Amino acid sequence: MRSRWLLGLLVAVVAASPACTEPVAPDELDGGGDGKADDPTTGFDEIDAAHTNRTFRNYIEAALRFLERHDEELARLTARSIRDRHVKVDELVDLTCWDFERVRADLPDAGLTPDDWHRLQDRGSPVAAAIRAEIDGYMWSNRIYVARGLTVSALAATLVHEVNHVINRSEVGYYEDLPTSGFVHEYRSFYAESVITPEEYEGVDLVDYVITNYELDRTGIDPAILAEPLAPTLLPDAEAWRARAPAQDPVDDDAQCPALQ
Repeated sequence: MRSRWLLGLLVAVVAASPACTEPVAPDELDGGGDGKADDPTTGFDEIDAAHTNRTFRNYIEAALRFLERHDEELARLTARSIRDRHVKVDELVDLTCWDFERVRADLPDAGLTPDDWHRLQDRGSPVAAAIRAEIDGYMWSNRIYVARGLTVSALAATLVHEVNHVINRSEVGYYEDLPTSGFVHEYRSFYAESVITPEEYEGVDLVDYVITNYELDRTGIDPAILAEPLAPTLLPDAEAWRARAPAQDPVDDDAQCPALQ
């Protein structure tokens, strides 16, 4: 598993789960079809529906099935949230123009320019490679982007992590009271991951893990939060989605995005 990023903060890697250590193969799922069902209660919505292929859909489908077979309610609710279209999922090369700008700001050392957005989907794109080298997942509003090539369990954990950010509207709440707010949002998402793949976090102190890898000032974090860091909301259930109401989020005006000027 490589790094998680949200809003410019880096975390370190942890070992991949031994239960599912190989990336899903293109035709691993039962099939013959294209992997995208017509039934609106199955499948998932992509952010850029015009740029898709069966390999990627099978990749996401394998992680969703992993979550649906999991013993934990958190896993099954995450899969249901994606099935029910509360969130959209796509790969990093399908970043919208404005989401690319946000990622570009988060990765200043990558040296990306606004015009690089037009080269994201090129075959062998160095722009895409530069982003994939740094992040496994990214979210904004109800849009989740994931890297290719993750193991099934790592991809499932990434989806759980990012859906947790979505239901808690981390793109807003993250900055409300730094460093406390940033710590709360990341601790909660990593705790959610640890429920799904506990073997990856065995012996890890999540408080220290988040503080160290996000380079947070421990002295600036509310001591009461450090003592009891797990704040609502953890489960992406119906109540959480009613409160979140992602359809009410402001819509980016792509016409104002630098790459389209």
